[in-house]
Formats: sequence, C-alpha cells, structure tokens
Amino acid sequence: MTRGRIVLLVGGLLVAALVASLAFPHGPTRRLLSAVAHYECVLSPADAGAAGGAVALGDSITAGDHFEALDIGADTSWFDVLACRDDSPVTYLGNHGVPGEESGEILARVDAALAREPGRVFVLAGTNDVREGRTSGSLDDLTAIATAIRAAGAEPLFATLPPSDAFPAETAAFNEELLAWAGREEVELLDFWTPLADEDGTFAEGMSTDGTHPSAEGAAVLADVAAAALG
Repeated sequence: MTRGRIVLLVGGLLVAALVASLAFPHGPTRRLLSAVAHYECVLSPADAGAAGGAVALGDSITAGDHFEALDIGADTSWFDVLACRDDSPVTYLGNHGVPGEESGEILARVDAALAREPGRVFVLAGTNDVREGRTSGSLDDLTAIATAIRAAGAEPLFATLPPSDAFPAETAAFNEELLAWAGREEVELLDFWTPLADEDGTFAEGMSTDGTHPSAEGAAVLADVAAAALG
C-alpha cells in the first residue's frame, strides 16, 4: 500500500470515528463541539466569596455539556446559561454538576462547593435516584445538604426535577414529595417541572433531545425560572 493510500485510509478512519462519536450526546467529542467558548464567566470564575457569588450542585442536568477539561461552559447547562448572561443576578463561582450522581453522592461533595464561599447554592438532585429506584433516603440527603449550606452562611435553592420520558409518573411522584419536604424545611423550591413538561409528564416538544436532559432551549427556560426566583 502506498503512503498516499495509507494517509487516506487513516484520515477516513478518523472521520468515521468522529461521526460515530457524535451519536453519543454526552460523549467527550460531542461535549467539546457543543461547548460554548464565549462563556467568559466560566473561563474566568470570580474569586471565592465574591459578591453575589453562586455555585450549583447536581448531576448531568446541571453539568450540561460543560467541558471540564477546558473549563468551558455550555448552552445545555441551565446554571452556565443563568450565570453567564449579561444581566445575570448571580456571579459564577463554579458548576459542580457531575453526571450520573445520586443525592447521596452529591451530598458528599457539598464541602467542595462551599469552599468557594458562595452566597447562594443551587441544588438539583434526585433524577438518578428515581432512575435507579432508590429514593427512600433521598429527602434525608437533601436535608443534610440544606443544613450544610445554611451552616456555611449561604442560601440554599433547590428545584423540582425536570420531566422524564422514561419515568414520568415516578418523577412526578418524587416532585410531590419534594414540595412537601420544601415546606417542612422552609427552603426555596424552584419549579423546573412545569415549564418543560407535556401533559403526560414527558418533555414538551423541543425541551429535550434525549428524554432525560434539557436541550439548549430547555436549559434557557430553566435559567429564566431561576432568574425570576431571584427577582
């Protein structure tokens, strides 16, 4: 085989691998390509303790396509969208969303988020608990998270779960538990369900690309909800 043919073959294989990798919405290639490099607030987060400082704790819904290796924000992360707007009511201190985590795992990372000395901590947890059918201890985890945030002198802001195409009834039931829990604990609870949900509890058209994670349009809607709650 000539050198030219080898180069063409290798090039073809690389292109094929790139195309194949794009089939995975949360794979590294797709995440890098969808990263929004102009999110300056993510590229240069404010110093710890900055006025109006906020962090977010959660799973992949909070992380979005945030590309950690380059610390680039993404338009599928509702928190990155919220914090990087020109008129944002918060100052970006860090996105602590980690894909796949359940509420207990998020609880274990609270101290790392609080090390940034935020004034507000957004928490979106429970989607993976519902998916795995392990919600019996979830509210206790959320209580512990809220307690730790308050002990650090910050304001906790929790949110209901967005819709789910795979677990609509289970997600709706968990959200009802969240509403009752928030009342007992006297914590702010943002409504991340209603503006994205269809009548059957699945995502409304255009609000998700995979039935689990908000699309860029859906993330922008959730950012609006969070901004409105802050006045």
